[in-house]
Amino acid sequence: MADNDFRRRASMDSISLPDESKINQLNKRKPGVGVNAMADQIFDGHRFNKPGNFDAVGRFHEKLEEKKPRENPEDAFIPKPDPTKKAPDHLHKGVKVGTAYVERKRVFIWIGFFIALIIAALLFLPPVMSSKAEDTRVLYDRNVFASKGMTEFKSYALANYSVYNENAFLSEKNENYRVIELSVHMQNSSPFETKIPQYKVFKCPEKYRSRICYVTSANTAEDADGTTRVIGDTVPGFAGADIKIEIMVNVTDMTDEELDKCITGLVLCTDDAQKKIAPKKYIHCLPGLLFISNNVSVSLDP
Repeated sequence: MADNDFRRRASMDSISLPDESKINQLNKRKPGVGVNAMADQIFDGHRFNKPGNFDAVGRFHEKLEEKKPRENPEDAFIPKPDPTKKAPDHLHKGVKVGTAYVERKRVFIWIGFFIALIIAALLFLPPVMSSKAEDTRVLYDRNVFASKGMTEFKSYALANYSVYNENAFLSEKNENYRVIELSVHMQNSSPFETKIPQYKVFKCPEKYRSRICYVTSANTAEDADGTTRVIGDTVPGFAGADIKIEIMVNVTDMTDEELDKCITGLVLCTDDAQKKIAPKKYIHCLPGLLFISNNVSVSLDP
């Protein structure tokens, strides 16, 4: 019965036309309002059929894509730590030296080598010595046998001086010996005080080896019992000092020229030189060499 009632109610008389006022009200919506702004502009009844309207849609989307920040695929990739990967070795990186690249490790090795070389030089290199011709002289008035005989004097020389040749002590006559007082300037380029207790002959011309009696520091002190002993020389750090070295020569039958060649042909050196690196702490350094200048002039007589 319900179906029959529906069929009786649904007839052409029940269909009514749309309210035109409501349709007009819908058409009054202004274009460009809200999210339909671009759609209204494109699908406007006056512009819809114009060519290129669909291209505007594409351009609109292109502008939106341009405004979006572009993501770098590499930025989004987060690498996982490799447990087998070693830390970078900075020692093997190149360092530019001049126009070439040198391995950093090698640069460090060379720097360390030079630092060690400087430290070694400060510790072990001796003072530089140079003879002063203007202050060198022959001690003509020195009587080596004034208080001792030959035997006693020779024993004293062996105990206190650097005796070069014992056979040079042959004559008992004082006139057959000359004592030369050599003036030497010593320059200490290290910060350590240098102590030089004695000197000796490093090289002597073969012809005059039998003529050199001894070499010694002229810096002496007298003990309480009246004994004279050699105390040597001391040069402060970063300073210079003028010192005296004595050389005794047997001049029997020698000429002035031979004596001069004998002295200028000598090369002397320090003996047991030490550097003070701490209070009461000394270390041995290399021997310093003294090449006697050819400008030194000595003669047998005043």
